[in-house]
Amino acid sequence: MRLNSALDVALGRGAGIRGWGPELQLGPSPPRYLLENHWYQQWKEYVESGDQNSSSFPGHINNSELFEDLESFRLKERLVESEEYVLVPEDVWNKLVSWYGLEHDQPPIERKVVELPSTQKVEVYPVELYLCQHNDLDSPVTAQFSRVNTIDSVLQEARRQFEVPPEDETRLWVKNSDGSCERLRNIHMTVLDACLSMGQVVIMETRNKDGTWPSSRPHTVASLSCLCSAVRNSVEDEELYRGQPGVCGLTNLGNTCFMNSAFQCLSNVPPLTEYFLNNHYLGELNFSNPLGMKGEIAEAYADLVKQAWSGHHRAIVPRMFKTKVGHFASQFLGYQQHDAQELLSFLLDGLHEDLNRVKRKEYVELRDAAGRPDEEVAEEAWRNHKRRNDSIIVDIFHGLFKSTLVCPACGKVSVTFDPFCYLSVPLPVSQERAMELFFVYMDPSRKPQQHRVVVPKAGKVLDLCLALAKHTGVPAEQMMVADVFSHRFYKLYQVDEALSCILDRDDIFVGSGRVLTHGTPRCGLGLWAPPNSPIPRQGYVKHECMGHVQRRQPVKLRECVELFTTVETLEEENPWYCPTCKRHQLATKKLDLWALPEVLIIHLKRFSYTRLAREKLDTLVEFPIRDLDFSDFIIKPRADVAPAPHKYDLIAVSNHYGSLRDGHYTTFARNKDSGHWFYFDDSSVSPVAEAQIESKAAYVLFYQRQDRICPPGTTPCPRPPDAGGGCCSDSMEVD
Repeated sequence: MRLNSALDVALGRGAGIRGWGPELQLGPSPPRYLLENHWYQQWKEYVESGDQNSSSFPGHINNSELFEDLESFRLKERLVESEEYVLVPEDVWNKLVSWYGLEHDQPPIERKVVELPSTQKVEVYPVELYLCQHNDLDSPVTAQFSRVNTIDSVLQEARRQFEVPPEDETRLWVKNSDGSCERLRNIHMTVLDACLSMGQVVIMETRNKDGTWPSSRPHTVASLSCLCSAVRNSVEDEELYRGQPGVCGLTNLGNTCFMNSAFQCLSNVPPLTEYFLNNHYLGELNFSNPLGMKGEIAEAYADLVKQAWSGHHRAIVPRMFKTKVGHFASQFLGYQQHDAQELLSFLLDGLHEDLNRVKRKEYVELRDAAGRPDEEVAEEAWRNHKRRNDSIIVDIFHGLFKSTLVCPACGKVSVTFDPFCYLSVPLPVSQERAMELFFVYMDPSRKPQQHRVVVPKAGKVLDLCLALAKHTGVPAEQMMVADVFSHRFYKLYQVDEALSCILDRDDIFVGSGRVLTHGTPRCGLGLWAPPNSPIPRQGYVKHECMGHVQRRQPVKLRECVELFTTVETLEEENPWYCPTCKRHQLATKKLDLWALPEVLIIHLKRFSYTRLAREKLDTLVEFPIRDLDFSDFIIKPRADVAPAPHKYDLIAVSNHYGSLRDGHYTTFARNKDSGHWFYFDDSSVSPVAEAQIESKAAYVLFYQRQDRICPPGTTPCPRPPDAGGGCCSDSMEVD
């Protein structure tokens, strides 16, 4: 018998393969098989003799000399290639087995080819690990893994060995040489990249029914005993409480109501919460994104969501979540009060980058419209956006608006389409303000009067005097305006000073008998004491104008959106560079809505910051609970076949009570399972009627598109195949 040509070629390919010796050609390579050298040499002698009746007939393939025993079939240590075994390619092995068979009950010794930097090697000895459960560290099982196997394959093998139910969530820890334990967070990493070595202990931890993990720290624990102790304490202390999932408060850690409010709003966005509860995020964690947080923000948020929706807690302590937020966003370190909308912006961006499906962002050159049709430019802009940004956050929250800039000098028109995650809409601001003050007559027998006057916000002190003159009959030029602090004159104002320097909390006194000039007021009477002189306490009377309460008229949400889409002129601090004029210009700018997302976040800009003043607008904004219709604001041309799905229902509201300096955040939210509304005030949660939701405290509104809302108690609506597919996909709008 002679080897046929095909077998000659196969053996030729396998002749140079030497365990961890000579290099292989790069590229996908089939596995190799170990063959006992004595059998191999006898087979070669038999084949080369050409005598089928030769006494050198090898018989069944027998690798018994390579095993420590014939029960575990564990490979002997330190076997030497070419002396005790040879490596053959897969096709050679299959032919040999088909010709001669394999000794009874002996398994084939298959070994993978491992890719190393610039080379490939055959892995004769796989990595042997000891797998155990977090609640039974004394009963490990042995398993072998190739260095090219992923951590996920280790996890799946541990789940199989310990018969973990499919619905239970698990994660892995590895015991280091110093006795500490470290999370194996990236399940897509290989055993080689994770630096797992022979004989290491890998612990599988199973999430508790209440959504918590037995271990208290997410990255490292001091020792295995600490982890085991944490497990036992968690099991022993687990509450028997069973409530409505999602109806769970958050403990205030010290001025963290802003964080609690932002989380409760996001937690009650149904598609996002279902995404985390169903563990879809595990396969999309992006550990290599330089703009992300290595998956840590997404994991910390997922842990909080699972606890809140387990139904086993009345309230939870978000300490780890707070720590992670402060670690990656230093502005939220400590326990100062912050803006809930700013945290919400950071959280949405952090979740997006941690879950970005784009692993390597390509450079995208932005192009101006240059006269092209809007549909073409918009489609190109969204396509470019998705080339770099593709996540569950984009699927749910990102929309597209059109920005139009017009140069006032040459008339150049620049059109771009930009994605947005939320709409920050301005509130109609009154140009007037009411000021309360005391007027002191020259006649000592007349008691001072308290007045309330309406003046221009951008006015001067003279405007205050003119308004007061209408109440008192005293000419404005005979008035002097002073700020009184601690019963003494603190400051005398000149007529040309801006009213913005007078705060609402200041005690303002206006006296008659002074002649106002554009310089320092001249003192004509001795009634007024100089600055820092004590002011005697005396009674005062209220002028009839104090009985007239100036009520602010409520505004509709629609008015705020209209104001958002109104043409404005850029400020001097933010000019636009005109490519035609070759200089910066104060161009006019207009924003229009092109496409809306499934969940629309509307931020009411209640906080006003200028160079001269800061204030909070407590105007009542009237917003609908149901049927918010944006059809009139969408400028994208639509087919007349079906009505545009631009109707939204409210699902959550972040409220802010108080002033700029100190305030408190709460949340109204609709539970996705029951359909009932609840009021979240830190650790306190209570039912609320829909009539109570609209208030002057409403700060951030969350709306969900009606065609994506599932009735309570039903299976969540399936997401379209191209979740978040942009301007022309179901996720943003349906034609």
